[in-house]
Amino acid sequence: MIKKAKVPEVMPHPKRQTIMQQPHDNWGTYYDFVYEQTFGSFYSNLTLETLNVINQILPKGTILDFGAGTGRLSLPLAEQGYKLIAVEKSIGMTNNFKGKLYRQNSEIEIHNCSISEYKKGKADLAIALFTVISYSITEEELSKNIENICKHINTNGYFFFDLPNTVFFNTGRLTNIETKTFKRIVELTSNNENNVYTYREQCSGIFNGQEFSYEDKFKIRYWEVNTLDKLLKENGLNDTLISFPQFNSTGSTYKLYKKQ
Repeated sequence: MIKKAKVPEVMPHPKRQTIMQQPHDNWGTYYDFVYEQTFGSFYSNLTLETLNVINQILPKGTILDFGAGTGRLSLPLAEQGYKLIAVEKSIGMTNNFKGKLYRQNSEIEIHNCSISEYKKGKADLAIALFTVISYSITEEELSKNIENICKHINTNGYFFFDLPNTVFFNTGRLTNIETKTFKRIVELTSNNENNVYTYREQCSGIFNGQEFSYEDKFKIRYWEVNTLDKLLKENGLNDTLISFPQFNSTGSTYKLYKKQ
């Protein structure tokens, strides 16, 4: 008897009255393809290295993936036997994730909401990786996000995250690629206020035999490690002081905190 794949359920936040355009909404369909074209084997190797580190932090248990995107980490972790809860604000990214989840036939609880809106189950490990924290623009937003993440970590559980370094933000033009079938320009410009930057992107190419193009623009912010350390300690988490030299080439600092 052939087992029919279960259509994954995506749970929107019940109190959300309007849907505002989110970063990546209009190119969620192309997101994986764009990053593979941009970074090649570095992107896939980063994913594998991240999965290896997560396996060492938590050999088994429940993982909350904040800013899960299209399921880059959630999907392989679910295949490894972890229980996954994914939180993603962008509907474009969530729809891509949902399609891949259906084809993989894994069970992952997906919540289409912001970090601070998530109100469901707790986990043994929470992750916010690939510059997720930088999407918090104000101190109030960051504080609410960190508080809510910490609320949903079990006692003796962990929080694993990364923070882009100043080198990343001061690069200016992050990406400038042009081939016959793919073109992408990504720029960061300072807003000259509170370490806030404007991200601008233009991309076009051929995906699955069809031409595509999109533009995206949103704000991100540089946060110092000390700022996160203070907020996490206020919410009952302490730095494990474990270093992750395998991520030195990413332009981000990776940190692991434990809930007491």
